[in-house]
Amino acid sequence: GRYAVAVICSICASWLIIFWLECYQFEPSNIREHPHDDLPPFPALSMDNMFWALQVSDVHLSIADGFVSAKPFHAFCSETVSVVRPSLVMLTGDITHAKFANDIDSKQREEEWKVYDDILKQTNVVEKVSWLDIRGNHDNFDVPSLTDASNHFRKISPSWKDYKSYSYRYVHTTPYGTYSFISLDACPSPGLRRPYNFFGFLRNEEIMFLRSLVEPAAEDNHTLWFSHYPSSIITTDHHQLSKLLGTATVHVCGHLHTLGGFVTHMYGKHRDGHLELELGDFRFTQTYRLLVFDHDLFSFTDAKLDQWPLVHIANPKDARFLIPSREPVGRIKHSSAIRILAFSPHRIVSVEVWLNGKLVSMATPVNGGPLFVLPWQPDLYIKGTHSILVNVKDSAGQETNVSQTFSASGDPVELQFFPSLFILTHFQPLMKASFLCVWLSLASCLVLTAITKGSHSYFAPLVRCKRVFYPFLMYVLWYGIGPWYVGELMTGHLGVVGVHGIIVEGHFLPGSITYLHGLTHVVLFQLPLTFYLNHLLSNQHTKMFSWIWHCVYVVMVTLLVRSIYASPYGPLSVLISPGLAWPLPLSLALVYASYRPPK
Repeated sequence: GRYAVAVICSICASWLIIFWLECYQFEPSNIREHPHDDLPPFPALSMDNMFWALQVSDVHLSIADGFVSAKPFHAFCSETVSVVRPSLVMLTGDITHAKFANDIDSKQREEEWKVYDDILKQTNVVEKVSWLDIRGNHDNFDVPSLTDASNHFRKISPSWKDYKSYSYRYVHTTPYGTYSFISLDACPSPGLRRPYNFFGFLRNEEIMFLRSLVEPAAEDNHTLWFSHYPSSIITTDHHQLSKLLGTATVHVCGHLHTLGGFVTHMYGKHRDGHLELELGDFRFTQTYRLLVFDHDLFSFTDAKLDQWPLVHIANPKDARFLIPSREPVGRIKHSSAIRILAFSPHRIVSVEVWLNGKLVSMATPVNGGPLFVLPWQPDLYIKGTHSILVNVKDSAGQETNVSQTFSASGDPVELQFFPSLFILTHFQPLMKASFLCVWLSLASCLVLTAITKGSHSYFAPLVRCKRVFYPFLMYVLWYGIGPWYVGELMTGHLGVVGVHGIIVEGHFLPGSITYLHGLTHVVLFQLPLTFYLNHLLSNQHTKMFSWIWHCVYVVMVTLLVRSIYASPYGPLSVLISPGLAWPLPLSLALVYASYRPPK
């Protein structure tokens, strides 16, 4: 009866909460110290033991919008790179947009890749700096194989020309140590048309290859992973992936576009201590990132294009991003200078430093900049956390203020929970569990009610009408077990889509976003339809209540029609479609049968 239904739903909800706690990697509590924690060299007044890099992501050069991001990207490659003079630049995927103006169809477009190639050649940026680029999911739309002619990345990418590999290791060698920058290409192969390559995918052999890249970096000062997909959006063995990424100090990525500006600082610190930092898209926000290694202390600043001066406080670094197990944070308390990087196309005229709200003094340039230093006594700030504010002005009258909390003792401050949620949660197993919980709850309730013949059950009216109940039950069961539809998943290539995965060209891609689609369909269509059919077959309802349910059903059908219309996989995905299009006529037939039940 209804008590059994309540028990089933409670058990599923409890299991889902426990499963989420398993998927979410809480921040570390007990962290070992770095072996060089109290050993020199310490940050001082000279320009040594320091270099910096830039990251840009999700440029989305698009013929559909008239290449609106081309001009800003050209400015980044020409002016920003020339002013900042980084040791290297990482472009972390979605170089091109590969979507049509209708926002439904997707395909690699040679014109977009030509614009990317032209910008690199016009700005000569590849000759100025080490340029490391990787693919994003948009760069992989409708690419049947890595060697297919539609894979323009192989023709244009400077990194492909250098490494002949999608994942590779770049070694930055300095007099004070070696630093590895390792790309992680998680684009699924074959590359489907949207939306089913939103999640990355790594097979076991790809994990093994990535492990071979990182093993030689074991003795390096630092290792940095860069990828398009955050680790939370990669379908693979997450224990293996976490172990692999845990070899690094930091993992930088893009892809999520700060959820449309909803979560602007999507940073997380994993259980093993390494940082993962998502960068906002360049297409709409024109955001880029400055990454700094100063005496092996890692820090970064996210900045906007053409907002000068660009200011970064390297020492003392932001307490939120201290990594005691990966960097010698003890060097902060032994340092003798506050160290600030300030960049501008114009001359820097002043760098004011404020500590705990009090003006201390003006920082002075080292060899004309961009490093500005100010002697300080960290012993005065050894207890607790403190604030530092830097005000920088240039000769063009532009001004930038940067502030952060620091801890001279090296004690980290926890990151905000909500933004880190999107970095530290493994979404593929969580969405799978969520779908199974909701679908199994509905299916088991219907089956249990059928077994008990509807006695003392809320769904008794539905169960007693066999010509409505059994077709509906078969539809619910099929949706969680059988294939949904057959469609043209890539140009000229048919495939089969189901909630648990996709089969195309002899390859099986395990379910990821399909679970989200399935969960949405069960919650917004199957569940309401269950109650609506039961309501129609029940004689105990008011006219007002009936009108409410009629309106709900109209909304349900409208949403389903919209999803059928927006199917990007051709007319076959509508014709052979037990999980996409067929539920529409089925629901209409069941509603009609419920209006006219047998006497």
